[in-house]
Amino acid sequence: MRHEVKKISRIVDELTTLFLKEDTNELDFKIAITKEKCVIKIVDYHTNFEDAYLEHLSKRLNSQRQREIEEYYWQLAGETDEDDEITLVSAMVDSAIVEKREGNLMLELTRLYTS
Repeated sequence: MRHEVKKISRIVDELTTLFLKEDTNELDFKIAITKEKCVIKIVDYHTNFEDAYLEHLSKRLNSQRQREIEEYYWQLAGETDEDDEITLVSAMVDSAIVEKREGNLMLELTRLYTS
């Protein structure tokens, strides 16, 4: 679990930057940590993201976690363009739920721990 807190912080930082670039006015984060996993829940109230982009985001975040890439490149998140940032975040999470409800974006990322 070396660097685990920093990795979680990096994920939150990258997503915060992504939302704030889109003129998000109100954003909530909730981080729940257990022995088995970390769940990051984000609500972007009155989201400015189009449905087509949310589909793209969901597909990218639900690509297979890549532990090898994560181990070497997690510190580089934020150094590249937006799409690459999403790719790096997706390499660090096991699953993502992306939903739009009543104009609000609900994003839930799950990161499982290995032994």
